[in-house]
Amino acid sequence: MGNAGSDLSSECASIASDYHDEEEGRLGYGQEQRRPVLSSSPSVKALSHGKRNSTTFKEYIFDTTIDDLEKTVSERHLDHAIDSIVPMAIGESTTKVIRPYHPAKLWLWRQWNGTIWQHGYKNVALMMIYTFAVLYTFPYIEENILGESLGSLSQLFKYLLTLSVFILTFFLNQSYGLWRDIYNNCRSLQGTADDLSLLAATHATRVDGKYTVEAEATMNDIAMAIRIFHIFVYASKTRRFRVLHTNRALKRMVQRDVISTEMCDAIIESKIFNGDRVFAIIEWIMIKFQVGLDDGSLRDASDHFQSHVLQTGLLLRKHFGGFRGILEARIPLAYVHFVQVMVDTLLFIAPLALYKDLGMFAIPTVAIMTAFFGGLLDLSKEMLDPFDNEDYCDGVIDINCGVFIRQANYGAVKFKDGAEILPEGWINTEKKAVEEP
Repeated sequence: MGNAGSDLSSECASIASDYHDEEEGRLGYGQEQRRPVLSSSPSVKALSHGKRNSTTFKEYIFDTTIDDLEKTVSERHLDHAIDSIVPMAIGESTTKVIRPYHPAKLWLWRQWNGTIWQHGYKNVALMMIYTFAVLYTFPYIEENILGESLGSLSQLFKYLLTLSVFILTFFLNQSYGLWRDIYNNCRSLQGTADDLSLLAATHATRVDGKYTVEAEATMNDIAMAIRIFHIFVYASKTRRFRVLHTNRALKRMVQRDVISTEMCDAIIESKIFNGDRVFAIIEWIMIKFQVGLDDGSLRDASDHFQSHVLQTGLLLRKHFGGFRGILEARIPLAYVHFVQVMVDTLLFIAPLALYKDLGMFAIPTVAIMTAFFGGLLDLSKEMLDPFDNEDYCDGVIDINCGVFIRQANYGAVKFKDGAEILPEGWINTEKKAVEEP
C-alpha cells in the first residue's frame, strides 16, 4: 500500500512538473522567457529606457496595440505561442488546465511552485522585520511619549480581527465563484463547438457507407474554422495569445498547417476589429453548413437540422460574449479597496496590539497571521484574474488556455473520425426501419 501511495505521489509530482515546465518553457512563462523578445524598432527602444529590467513581456503585450506587436514581436515568440496550440491530437497534450495536486498531506506541504506562499513569503518576511522593530522601539515610545494610550489598540485589534475573518471569507467565496464561472464558460464554449462538429459528421453525405469527397471537404473546412474560432477566442481574451492576432502570426500558422491560406487571406482582408474576428468565424461556420446543404455534401434528414445549427451558432456567440460580461464587471473597485485596506490595517496594528502580551512570540504570531490573512487576500485577487492578464501572483492559479485550444483542435475532427467507419449493415438497417409503416 505504501508503494502504491509513493507511486501515485511520484506520478502527480511528475504531472505537476510537466505543467510547470510547459508554463515556464513552451508557453514563455519562465523568468528567462519573460524578458521582451523583440526587434530593435523605435517603439521597443523607447520601451527599454529606464524600464527594461522591470517590464515583463506580458506587460508589453498587454499595453501594446496589435499594429505595434506586428512590428516588434520576434519570430521566436510567435513560435512559442503557436507551439502551445499546434498539437491536434489529445494524446499529445499531457498537461492539465490547472495545476494538478495529490491530496496527501506530506505531498501538499512539500509544494512551493504554484502556491500562494511563492508570492507571499516576502510580505511575511517584511512583517517579521516590522514586528521586531516594534518590540525594540515601542516600549520606550509608550513609556516616555504615548503613555498607556496604545492599550486601546488591543481592543480595536479584536474587533477588526472578527470583521476581517467574515469579510475575507466572503470575498474569497465571491472570487472563486467568478473563477469557476470563467472555467465553466470555457468548457461550454468548447462543448458547443463540438456540437457543430457532431452535427456535421452525422449529417454528412455517404456513398456505400463512406463519406463522399465533397462531404469530407466540407467537414474539414468546418473543423478548421472551429480551430481558428478557439484561437481567436483566447487571442482576444488573454495576453498570452494576443500575438496570434497579428498578420505575421496568421501567416506563420499557414506555414505550420494550422489554418489554410484562403482563410488567412480572408481574415487579413477583413475590415472587422481584431477582437471581433470570432464573430466572423461563427458566420463562416453557419454559412458553410448552409452551403453544404445546398451542394448536397450535407443532408437534412431530420427536418430540424438547420434550426439546430442556427441555435448552436447563436449559443456559441452567447458563450463568447459571456467572457466580456463576467470579466468587465468582475468586482467593484470600492469592494477590493475596502478589503485591502481592512487586511492591511489588521496586520499593521497586530504587532502593536500583541507585543505586550506575547513578547518575542509576537514575531511568529504576526508571521502566521500575515501568511494566512494576506495569503487569503492574495488568493482572492488572483482568482479574479483567471486568464493571468495581470502580473499579480504570476501563474499561481491561472487557467492554462493552451489546453483548451489543443482539446478543441482534437474535438474539431474526433466526431468526423468516429463516424467514418460504421458497422456493416448499419445504414441499411436504419433505412429499413425508416421505411417500415
